[in-house]
Amino acid sequence: MQVILLDDITNLGHEGDVVEVADGYARNYLLPQKLVVEATPGNLKQLEYRRHAIEAREEQKRTQAMELAETLKEKSIIIRASVGEGGRLHGEVTAQNIVDAIAEQYGVHISRRDVDIPTPIREKGNYLISASLYKGVNAELPVRVIGIGEDEEESKHPAKQLGEETVPPAE
Repeated sequence: MQVILLDDITNLGHEGDVVEVADGYARNYLLPQKLVVEATPGNLKQLEYRRHAIEAREEQKRTQAMELAETLKEKSIIIRASVGEGGRLHGEVTAQNIVDAIAEQYGVHISRRDVDIPTPIREKGNYLISASLYKGVNAELPVRVIGIGEDEEESKHPAKQLGEETVPPAE
């Protein structure tokens, strides 16, 4: 069944897109939730009239996402974790930990599904994490993992990409 999306839907499309979905998915979930309308000739004609407003909202969302990316790029996200011997964490830092830290420290809410951690963070240190803020707008987030009782100024060394070897700072 062809439907017109009335809102952005993860893994399906963005507002104004005409997509093909399973009949049951459309009838049982998308239509009752008012997330889509059926792609009839009349609805397609209405979509053309609304296209300008949809594009304006898209541009506004993209601009806000770009501003947010620049803001987060300049700030360091500090995550406090329980650390054992040798700087190894008890467990690992998850996308949810990062999202919670961003919300707590900067008042910005992003989805944990948009945070990409290519390899698990299991040691304290500085990392660069990628996050998708909007379609085509990605941000590099500097994340510093420190022990629960440590001072933020301790263990300051340049951020590294995940996958690089950890080199202890020279003393």
